[in-house]
Amino acid sequence: MLGGIVKKREVLELIEERTKEGKETSFGTLVHELGLSPEAACSHLRRLWRERLIKSADWPSSYGRAAAFHPSIRELDFRITRRGLARLERWKELDEQRGWFSW
Repeated sequence: MLGGIVKKREVLELIEERTKEGKETSFGTLVHELGLSPEAACSHLRRLWRERLIKSADWPSSYGRAAAFHPSIRELDFRITRRGLARLERWKELDEQRGWFSW
């Protein structure tokens, strides 16, 4: 995937899969599994966290509250939230309505 565009949905699906396996996801996981640069991986995590689609296992679930402590996103692990699961479900419903299939 190196050099390709990785969508928010792909990142969220990976986090969902790992959460179901009882694993947490770090920026390093995204770098290794999706071929993202460290900067892109951190950007994805920051955005998903801010949108409350994922939560940190180590800090308050609220991005805003945790941001006040200035934790490095590189030091945190994440798992998917109910809101994140609902977003994935909605995307799948939209795919079905459009006749698209997610492989």
